[in-house]
Amino acid sequence: MKRLLIAVVLVALFLAGCMSNIPKNNVSEKTFEEIVAPIEKDAEIMEGIVIVGYKDSIDDAINLVKSIDPSAEIRVKLEKINAVSFRTVLSYAEMRARIIEKLKQEKELREKISYVEPSYKRYLIEPVKNDSWKDSQLLSKAVYADQQEEFFEKYMWGLRKIKAPEAWNLEYTGEGVIVAVVDTGVDGTHPDLQGQLVTGYRPTTGEELDPSEDSSFDPHGTHVAGTIAALNNDIGVVGVAPGAKIMPIVIFEPGYVGDDYVANGFVWAADHGAKIFSNSWGGKGYSITLAHTIARIMEEYKGIFVASAGNGHTDEIHYPSCFPGVINVAASTAVDGITHFSTRGRWITVAAPGDFTILSTVPLWDEEEFFDGENPYAFYGGTSMATPHVSGVIALLLEKLGEEEYTPYQIRKHIANTADDIMAAGFDHDSGWGRVNAYKALTQSLPTDTGADVYFSFYVRDNEDEVFYAPEVYVTMYPESSTVPVYYGKSDDWGFLPFVGIEPGVYDVYMAFGDAFYLELPTNWQKTHYMKITVSNGDNPFTHVFEVEFDLEPAG
Repeated sequence: MKRLLIAVVLVALFLAGCMSNIPKNNVSEKTFEEIVAPIEKDAEIMEGIVIVGYKDSIDDAINLVKSIDPSAEIRVKLEKINAVSFRTVLSYAEMRARIIEKLKQEKELREKISYVEPSYKRYLIEPVKNDSWKDSQLLSKAVYADQQEEFFEKYMWGLRKIKAPEAWNLEYTGEGVIVAVVDTGVDGTHPDLQGQLVTGYRPTTGEELDPSEDSSFDPHGTHVAGTIAALNNDIGVVGVAPGAKIMPIVIFEPGYVGDDYVANGFVWAADHGAKIFSNSWGGKGYSITLAHTIARIMEEYKGIFVASAGNGHTDEIHYPSCFPGVINVAASTAVDGITHFSTRGRWITVAAPGDFTILSTVPLWDEEEFFDGENPYAFYGGTSMATPHVSGVIALLLEKLGEEEYTPYQIRKHIANTADDIMAAGFDHDSGWGRVNAYKALTQSLPTDTGADVYFSFYVRDNEDEVFYAPEVYVTMYPESSTVPVYYGKSDDWGFLPFVGIEPGVYDVYMAFGDAFYLELPTNWQKTHYMKITVSNGDNPFTHVFEVEFDLEPAG
C-alpha cells in the first residue's frame, strides 16, 4: 500500500440523502451546513477511549496523551498503521478538546500527529428467530418433498438456493483457504467443526486460541462458522465450503471490544494467512482506523471483506459493510425475496439466504437453543446468516483461482456479476445485484477491470502565495452511475485521503472543511468545493488546492 496510508484521521460523513439534491452547476453557492454533517449524530462512542495517529514516532502520540492524562493506559499499539489507542479517565469530548488546544499551542507537535478519533460502539447483527419455524410456510417451500431425511440435510435450503452442491461437483470445497470469522469466538469442540479451525486470536489480550478448544462467548460466531465450513461428515449440517478452515478472531467478550482492537485483529489475521474476513456485526460511525486497516489489507494482502448489511430494514449507512471495497450482504428468503428486516441501500452488493430458518452449529453449552432439544444446531435468521454464505462461496472461488492473480475488486464484482437477479431487473436497493450463485461463480471468468485506487492530496494557498497541507477535508465521491455506491472519507492533517478498490468511472467530488468549527476556521471556509473526476483501473492521484484569503499561521 502507499506509504502515506499510514497517516490516518477521524472521519465523519456527508449525508447521502442531502447529496442527491445538490444542483451540480450551483455547488459553489451551497454552504457547508446544507451539505455535510460534522459528525454522524446517531453514532455512539465508547467513552474513555481515544485513538491517536502519528506521523513518525509512536512516542509522540504517547507523550501527547500522557501530558494531558498521566494515568492514561495504552490499549493497543497499531504500529502498522501508525496509531495507538488509550484508556483515559477523561471523556472523549474532553480529551479531544484538550488535545486540540495543545496542538494549537505547539506548532512542532502539530506536525507529528495525524489524527485523533474515538472508538465507536458496534453490535452483533442479532439473529432473527421465529419459534414457529416448524409451521413456517417459507420452510415448507424450501424443503423438497423427495429430499432424503438423512442427517439434517432437508433443512439446508440455503445451500441448494446458492447451488453449493453443484459447485462441489466441480471438485471445489474451499480447500486451502482460511476464513477469519470476526465475531464472538467459535466452539472448536463441536462435532461438525472439529479439525475445521486454525489458530485464532483474542485482540484484547494478545492470546492465540487453540483451534481444538471453545473460544465462544456467544453462539453467534459458531453459527456463522458452521455455515461457512461445517464438515461434510454425514452428521448435522454441512458448510458452503467444507474444505475451508475457520480462524476465530474474538471481538465480542461479550460486548464490542473497540475499533482499535478490531483493527489489531484484522492485521493479525492477515499476517497469519486469512484471505477472507467474514463480519456479521456493525454500527454507525466511520472509523478511519478501520477504514484504512481494511484498505491496507485489501491492497497488500489481497484480503476480501464480507459484511452484513444490517437488520434495520431502511436505507442506512452501516460499517464495516459500507466501507469502500467491502462486499455488503443482504438477506434473501427461500422463495427468492428479500426479508422484511434486511437493510436496504445503494451499498448492497448481493443477497444470500438469511431468513428465519438457517440451520447451523451452536456451541455444545448452548443447550436451550438446540432446535430438536438434543443436537447442537439452531435456526437463526438475519444478514448475519446471509454473510457466511457469501464468505463460503468466495472460499470455493479462491480455491479454484489458486495462484492466479486477482484483486479484491475483481472478486467483489465477480460475485455480483454471477448472482441470480431476484428483485427488480439489474441492480436494486433490496438485493444489490441479486442472490449469490456458487456454480456460476465457479464457471465464469473474472471481470477484466481490476478496480481503481484513488489517492487525494489537498493543499491550501493563502493570500501571500504560501502553500500548506489542507487538514481534515471531508470528501464525498458521488458516482455518475446509479449502481455504484457513494464513497465517503476525510483527509488526514497532511491532506491525504485514499479510496481503495472502487469502481472505475466518473465521479462528482464534493469537498469541505467539516471540522471548521473545531479548527477555528472562518465561515468562508465552510463553502463546499466541487470537481468532476474520471478514474480508471489502477492508481489515480488527484490534487486540489483551496485558495484562502489569509495566512494560516497561528497568532504568536
